[in-house]
Amino acid sequence: MTTQTLPIYQIDAFTDLLFAGNPAAVVPLTQWLPDDVLQKIAMENNLSETAFFVPCDNSEEADFHIRWFTPTVEVPLCGHATLASAFVIFNHLGFQRDLVKLQSQSGILTAGRDGDAIVLNFPRQPITAQAISDEVLTALGGVKPVEAYVVLSRDTDIVAVYDDAAAVRGMKPDMSVLGRLAGRGVIVTAPGDKTGLDMVSRFFVPAIGINEDPVTGYMHCVVAPYWADRLGQAEVVGYQASARGGVVVCKIDGERVHLKGEAVLYLKGEIVIPA
Repeated sequence: MTTQTLPIYQIDAFTDLLFAGNPAAVVPLTQWLPDDVLQKIAMENNLSETAFFVPCDNSEEADFHIRWFTPTVEVPLCGHATLASAFVIFNHLGFQRDLVKLQSQSGILTAGRDGDAIVLNFPRQPITAQAISDEVLTALGGVKPVEAYVVLSRDTDIVAVYDDAAAVRGMKPDMSVLGRLAGRGVIVTAPGDKTGLDMVSRFFVPAIGINEDPVTGYMHCVVAPYWADRLGQAEVVGYQASARGGVVVCKIDGERVHLKGEAVLYLKGEIVIPA
C-alpha cells in the first residue's frame, strides 16, 4: 500500500503550562484531503478538535484556509485549535509577519502575536432568552439557573447563567442524558469568585463526542459579551473550570471579541496515511 506522511503538532492552548489548557492537534496541509480522511484523522487523534489548514493563493484575502473537526463532526468555529494553529504557524512554519489571516466557515479570523501570547479576533456570538427544558435541568443536577438563553448562530447551544460560581465548578452533569438531547452543547456560567476573574464557565458537548471541552474560545465569544454588558466593562477575564482549566482574557470590540491566551508545544511528529 502506498502511503504519505503529514506533519502533526499537539499544542496545549490557553495556558503557559504543559498539561494544562486545552490540547489541540494541528495538521498543516499543502492541499485538502477528502473530508472523510480529515474526519478519520480527527477521530484517531481523539482530542476535542483537530485543526487542518492549507495556504491560500495570492488572489485571496487570507493567508490560510482553516477547518476544525471533533472526533465525530466538523464544526464551524473553534478558538483553542485556532490559537494552536497560529502558534504552529508563527513558531514552526517560518511565517514572518505578526498577524495571520485565516479563512473559515465563520468568515476571516485573525491571530496576532502579543509578546508570548496570541490574540484571536473572532465574531461575537449573540444569545436570546429561552427556557431550559426539564430534561436538561435534570441532567445538570436540578440546580435551576437564574437566566437561560440559546446561542443564535447555533440555536441548539444552551446557556445557563448561575449566581454562584460554586454551582458551576461543582456541577456533575449526566453526560449520557446530555448526549441524547437534540441540543449540541450546554454552557454554564457564573460571576467570578476569585480576584482577577470576572466569570467562571464550563462547556458540555457530549452530543459531538466531547463530554467537557477543557478551554473553549467559541464559548468565550458567547459568555464574554454577556458578562461585559452586565459589568459595564469592555474587557473581562474568564476562567474555564474544567479539570485542566484555563484563563481567557476577552475584549469586546463591537461585533468582534478579542481572545488572548498562550500556548505550549507538547508533541510534533508525522502521521502516516494511505496516499
